[in-house]
Amino acid sequence: MPDFIWLALAGALLITLMSAPVGAFMLWRRMAFVGDALAHTTLLGLGIGLWLQIPIQLSLLLVSVIVAVSITRIHQRNNLSTDTFIAIAAHSSLALGMLVVTLLPEARIDLMGYLFGDLLNLTMQDIWGLLIASLLTLSILYRYWQGLILTCLNAELARLAGHDTQKLNLILALLIALIIALSTKLVGALLITALLITPAAIARRWSQTPIGMIQGAIVISWLAIAIGISLSWHFDLPVSPAIVAVLFAGFIASRALTNQNKL
Repeated sequence: MPDFIWLALAGALLITLMSAPVGAFMLWRRMAFVGDALAHTTLLGLGIGLWLQIPIQLSLLLVSVIVAVSITRIHQRNNLSTDTFIAIAAHSSLALGMLVVTLLPEARIDLMGYLFGDLLNLTMQDIWGLLIASLLTLSILYRYWQGLILTCLNAELARLAGHDTQKLNLILALLIALIIALSTKLVGALLITALLITPAAIARRWSQTPIGMIQGAIVISWLAIAIGISLSWHFDLPVSPAIVAVLFAGFIASRALTNQNKL
């Protein structure tokens, strides 16, 4: 098997170690739309990075963090519907990003690359970056695990137990922003959003505990990526759409099987 396939599989495992647990919390907190909105901001981050001539991943991270913090603050103040603000932020970021990119005609930009990524072109430098990011993400989740779980169950109960729920909400939003910003250039906005939501949604149908759901989401994510890469290799298909298609098929199958079990 070529070396780039092994690098892609290793990178996929590291990405799923971040996306699966955070994606589970997104479902528990009903924050799926937040991930989609932050993925929309990547084009704005791309445009700003090119305009200011700073590293693209840094600009992606800055824009994602600003939007994530704004969403959290709006939710806490309740002076505007969170869903309304998310929708406005998502589509405005996409439009502004396109305008900024259009005003930079001298820049050569592969927009399809940022939408769909290029998982088969990962380098060892990318792998090390993903390893550091995954260890950081898992460390933060471990540190705040009890508070995050209690907040998902009942925010008032979490506050009574001494947890700062506003801080926990901000931490979760920042983790989502971090994963999207660091992974978009490597796997694309389409794939990272699917990896955050779909595997956790599939695993939830079969899991009895939070840990079991996260473990199931990790396995499902990695298997979907492995199958998607195999399909891409044998049938000359684009990698990210193939992986998303596999995840979608898995979601439909899980729904059908669990519904049959209830009959």
